[in-house]
Amino acid sequence: MATQQHTAVGAYRCPDCDGRITFEHQSWECGDCGHAPRHGAD
Repeated sequence: MATQQHTAVGAYRCPDCDGRITFEHQSWECGDCGHAPRHGAD
C-alpha cells in the first residue's frame, strides 16, 4: 500500500526587500537582505 507524505512549506516574503524568507539553521531569515522576522519567543 502506498503512503502519501505532505510537506507543509509556505512561501514567505520579506517585508524589507520582498525576497524569500526561508527556514535554515533552525531560524527564519531572508536570503537576500538577512532580515529575521520576530517569533513568539521574542
